[in-house]
Amino acid sequence: MTDAFEHQTFFSRLHHFVLVSDAFIVCPGGIGTVLEMMMVWQLLQVRHLHDTPLILAGHFWDGLLDWTSKQMLDSKSPLVSPSDLKIPQVLPDSPAIVQAIREHHAQWKLRQG
Repeated sequence: MTDAFEHQTFFSRLHHFVLVSDAFIVCPGGIGTVLEMMMVWQLLQVRHLHDTPLILAGHFWDGLLDWTSKQMLDSKSPLVSPSDLKIPQVLPDSPAIVQAIREHHAQWKLRQG
């Protein structure tokens, strides 16, 4: 049987998506994609999500990550810590992404005992 969920709002759909995901792979996209990725990044940053990979597919994301490093780590008034900027992992292609997910899953299985 396949479950179907209907959501009345964008937020409830996104909230449900976050709750049922074991990893986040973000492909190049528009404002909505960036919004969802940033929400996941923030949930990982404040530890409302734990040990969940946030993988950004391809070098589409390099400019955004460069901007966050330059603007948010400003020495005069830093808005994030350096460890926050290590949360998302940029991987160049699908083989690298699949390998990262497999490695994460293997580590997860070891921790389960």
